[in-house]
Amino acid sequence: MTREQYIKHPATSASRIKRFYTGDISYAQTALDAGAAFHYQLLEQPFVNMPPPVQNVYTAINELPLLAQLFINSEKEYIKLGSVNVDGVEREAKGMFDLCWLSEGIIADVKTTSANTIQAFAHDMIKHLNHVQAVWYSSLMGFDPALFFYIGIPPKVKQTGRFTDLYLYRHKPEEIEHAKQLISKYFKSL
Repeated sequence: MTREQYIKHPATSASRIKRFYTGDISYAQTALDAGAAFHYQLLEQPFVNMPPPVQNVYTAINELPLLAQLFINSEKEYIKLGSVNVDGVEREAKGMFDLCWLSEGIIADVKTTSANTIQAFAHDMIKHLNHVQAVWYSSLMGFDPALFFYIGIPPKVKQTGRFTDLYLYRHKPEEIEHAKQLISKYFKSL
């Protein structure tokens, strides 16, 4: 399935659920476009074709052996169609994951960020309802949402290429539970 076919497919996506709560986010289109371009360069281009700042991010990711294994062994821009059980009802669902390590049950999402600390980055993940995305994607794959990780890419790592400048985050149990409640509430509103 192509990206265009995925976008047009009528199954429920995490983005649709998030938009129910956040409304129109076209005000952030410039940042969204920059993030999409960065994803393409990092996830879909060979290292030699990456611009130097993206090569630095790739280098930082590969500095930590476990993170390197996740990056190397994952399907990139992995598309999945299926269903998610919400309150005892199977809902047609779709997801497109940045990184999906099928054999290990791990999903990772690469997020460009302007956050200056890991705490600010974690706050942004909740503020923008990314915990809904984490639970939706994990449910679609039959994975544990506690194994959904974010790789935060602040501007500094694009310059330094050091792992220590990345943000790694996963949701706390209460954030996962809150996301499940938001997903349930969304379907009850239909």
